[in-house]
Amino acid sequence: MSIADTPHFHRVAVCPYPVLLQSLTKSNVRSPGRLKSMQALLILMFAFLAVLGCETTQDGSATSAPAAPPESAAVSIGGATYSVDLAISPEERQQGLSGREHMAPDEGMLFVFEEERQLNFWMKEMHFPLDIIWIDAQCRLVEVAANVPTPPPNADNDEIPRVQSPSPARYVLELNAGEAARNGLQPGDPVQFLGAIAGQHGC
Repeated sequence: MSIADTPHFHRVAVCPYPVLLQSLTKSNVRSPGRLKSMQALLILMFAFLAVLGCETTQDGSATSAPAAPPESAAVSIGGATYSVDLAISPEERQQGLSGREHMAPDEGMLFVFEEERQLNFWMKEMHFPLDIIWIDAQCRLVEVAANVPTPPPNADNDEIPRVQSPSPARYVLELNAGEAARNGLQPGDPVQFLGAIAGQHGC
């Protein structure tokens, strides 16, 4: 549903231990008496490599461990938590979920508006029904428009289902139809933004 109206560079950590290992091994290969103690030292150093997350290549160079994936945005509402896509800009809000074929049960889309106001949504180009959850500026669930249907095939604009917030709202959370009933969501439930949006946008 939609509303009706620089590359990043990452520092690569260089692991010095493979080069050091090569140097130590070469310098002691002519001293058999010291070779046994060096073997123990090599084992300890390889243990350090594992702990530090350094990966060595055949030529003795090193790479850092892969970076962790970016944290996703999530919404906690009435004891349930959903991973969400964000619709913040006018263009994102206009597009919404229109054209998407499906959405996982634990996913949703969060619409964020600049201020609390009466909101109108419609189901243009939607392929699955929705629960539309209105949320006020105090981060409380206002009302649930449950099981909003998809439009008929080849429907004209005036035949597309429309939904209006019963009172001013600042946020809208769209979920798969039936999610609100399954989790017992009801007016007054608290809402909190988590993950990548924790502490942002007022909730």
